[in-house]
Amino acid sequence: MKRAIIVTAGTSGIGKSIAEKMSGTLTDESLIIVYGHDDDKAEKLKKSIKSQKSVDVMLCKYDLTDYESAMRFCDEITADYVVNKLILNMGIGLYKPFEEYDLESWNQVMSTNLTIPAFMIKKLLDNLTTGGSVLLVSSYAGNQPYSSSIVYGVSKAGVSFLAKSLVKVLEKKKVRINAIEPGFVETAWHNNRSDESRKRIENKVAVHRFATPEEIADMAVSILNNAYMNGAVVPIHGGYDYF
Repeated sequence: MKRAIIVTAGTSGIGKSIAEKMSGTLTDESLIIVYGHDDDKAEKLKKSIKSQKSVDVMLCKYDLTDYESAMRFCDEITADYVVNKLILNMGIGLYKPFEEYDLESWNQVMSTNLTIPAFMIKKLLDNLTTGGSVLLVSSYAGNQPYSSSIVYGVSKAGVSFLAKSLVKVLEKKKVRINAIEPGFVETAWHNNRSDESRKRIENKVAVHRFATPEEIADMAVSILNNAYMNGAVVPIHGGYDYF
């Protein structure tokens, strides 16, 4: 079977940067980029990657906020591929006061951010290569109370704990699993943030700026390729609130 590197939510922000940087490390693997809706953006990324290096890039359009869709993606992969590296990067938030939450929206965030990634790993378990690597993209919001979106922070705390909890599960396959916890990153996620809000955040970060997606991707690739890195949850936030 063919070997694959999978990046979910891989056509924008952190996922896009990870996909681009991972493409430079490919040997005999195919790079599989999973995206949800923007075909033009996906094709543009594929063309850009292939223009820089002759690699096999496969685009898979699946809604990974939906459990059944995520399982169909896993079925497609396991039919033809073994997975050498798995980067699970999808995530959604819910920005409203806790008093206005409803069960459906709470469950949607928890399912997308935590439950579906966990069950994707379970589904792909037998197809993970010996010596392979799994990386979960968590968030520093799961490490420090995040009042803007309580359910997002709670779900990401679960993602970080999931990475630690699966170390023994994956041990017999000699598969490593780690997580990263980015802080504030220059992505579309923050497009609607006011100048005042941005300034307030930058004043709490010791380097006084947001991270670039490329900086987060550099850390991700380093962890994925470090054969002794296992069960680690790595914050990368520029020194947020370290005063």
